[in-house]
Amino acid sequence: MGDPPKRGLRIAIEGCGHGELDKIYETMAALERRDGRKIDLLICCGDFQAVRNMDDLECMACPPKYRHIATFWKYYSGRAKAPYPTLFIGGNHEAANHLWELYYGGWAAPDIFFLGYAGVVRFGGVRIGGLSGIYKEPHYALGHYEHPPYNPGSLRSAYHIRELEVHRLLRLRQPLDVFLSHDWPQGIARHGDLDRLLQRKSFLRREIVDNSLGSPPAAQLLDALQPSYWFSAHLHTKFAALYVHHKPGNQVARQGQKAQQQAREQQQPTPVAAGPPQGQQQQAQQQQSGQQQGQPAATRFLSLDKCLPGRSFLQVIDFPEADGPLEFSYDPEWLAVLRATHGLLSLQRRPAPLPQEAPVPSAAEVAEVERLLAERNGGTAVPRNFAPTAPAYDPASPQARMGRMPQRAERNPQTLAFLELLGLPYNLDYSGQAGGGAASAAAAAALVQGAPNPEEIELDDEAAGEEDTDFVEDGDEPEGAVDPALAAVLAGGTGAGAAAAASAGNPEEIALDEE
Repeated sequence: MGDPPKRGLRIAIEGCGHGELDKIYETMAALERRDGRKIDLLICCGDFQAVRNMDDLECMACPPKYRHIATFWKYYSGRAKAPYPTLFIGGNHEAANHLWELYYGGWAAPDIFFLGYAGVVRFGGVRIGGLSGIYKEPHYALGHYEHPPYNPGSLRSAYHIRELEVHRLLRLRQPLDVFLSHDWPQGIARHGDLDRLLQRKSFLRREIVDNSLGSPPAAQLLDALQPSYWFSAHLHTKFAALYVHHKPGNQVARQGQKAQQQAREQQQPTPVAAGPPQGQQQQAQQQQSGQQQGQPAATRFLSLDKCLPGRSFLQVIDFPEADGPLEFSYDPEWLAVLRATHGLLSLQRRPAPLPQEAPVPSAAEVAEVERLLAERNGGTAVPRNFAPTAPAYDPASPQARMGRMPQRAERNPQTLAFLELLGLPYNLDYSGQAGGGAASAAAAAALVQGAPNPEEIELDDEAAGEEDTDFVEDGDEPEGAVDPALAAVLAGGTGAGAAAAASAGNPEEIALDEE
């Protein structure tokens, strides 16, 4: 007799959330009613906008006309309960002050988990890693110097990824099932239906031709980690690709480390094929994406749109072989990496020097983490220790109409407990600040005026000129028949037709199942 069948796992992938949790959850419920199958987990690929109150809006980098409270506050305050376990990474439109409290990851609200600036967790037998933010070369090699009160520059650079987080991820060796990033890996557009992408986003042509579209560090991680699936958002379009790994990670590492250093010296992006400063990959990682032994491994890439009518913003993926508890669990290898690199976090512009190599955690280091988890946490399950650290938005309050810039970075008790679990000192207090305990109303401060950001993805859907290729608006994307039935959910409907388009076939898509 063979092994008993495994339960499997169904994950709904969302592109940019932009605070529309109510509509996203309603769409998932409609899909369940249509298919008669339960969805186990929601993953959002950034621009989640975990905005608790009007003060948090002052810490979100976007023009003031796009700052709206949305619906996250209801789940934070307890007025609403998340109907699905939810995991998200940060994008480039986030409440920077809130996410900094949870730098290492934690509950942004009950049942809504932030993966951290970089992180790895397990859920239902699936190992999920991710990187928050977007790439911007001038800030990549700096420390995390930004803190409240933000100025217009630091408000934007706060969501730019840093080399430290990439270095930590490059130390991983155990196979990943899923990886998340907000912006795309550099060069990935060439591995899907490029013609169809350019029909929707013709202003991207120049960046695709010169290979400047996307994130070079994400490309390094793609070559190094070789996950089965990679999910992104940011460009507000649905796009699928199949990226075949012709080299194992250790060969990529030796070549990629030199390429990365040369690119940095020349201030040029590293091409996607160059790879990362990373060491050995396990044999199993070459087979995790469904490839037969002896064939190259491949990563299935999918980027999704934002939550709007007629847009492809949600797709359900089945993991039929997954088997594990339906709860978020710590990943011992990742925690071993955090312990080994704890002293490398810099809160100044000048970064701490990083090792030239990205050494794999030793068996002894991983075993020590497992011992700590067993003794201090009772196992690997992430404790449900959410506690509010700022007042929630109250639409009935006169203060609900205006926010004020916070004056300091608050200490979140979850982060304190996490570092205590690992035997590490708290290292997120900025010089000269008390660090705080319980959150309080922010002191009065001048409002940050939202100036145009030359690297932003525009948030509205108005037509835009394409001559400024750094300031990208998504209104030129035609609304065809890809998934118009979603308009029923977004307009308040919940019938079977509302679910039809959320999982509709994508004519440009690489098949995402294992068949």
